[in-house]
Amino acid sequence: MDRVYTHKQKQRIRLMKLREIRIAQRITHAELAARANVSVATLSNVERGTHRPSVETMIAVAKALDMGLADIDEFAQRLVV
Repeated sequence: MDRVYTHKQKQRIRLMKLREIRIAQRITHAELAARANVSVATLSNVERGTHRPSVETMIAVAKALDMGLADIDEFAQRLVV
């Protein structure tokens, strides 16, 4: 039986996928935080799903990863149905 995720759970999983993308690109927390102009603590909390970032923060992080928000969402959607 497939697991059914709530909207909130799906959103948290999407945010946590940023870590996998960052690691795949071999970028450190400090480097990505500097590129996105956010604190390392904020980025860490976003990756753990304990902080819900603003749209501006997500756009900055996506740009720093050379991705769009849709790319990040698509990556996460392949993992969570």
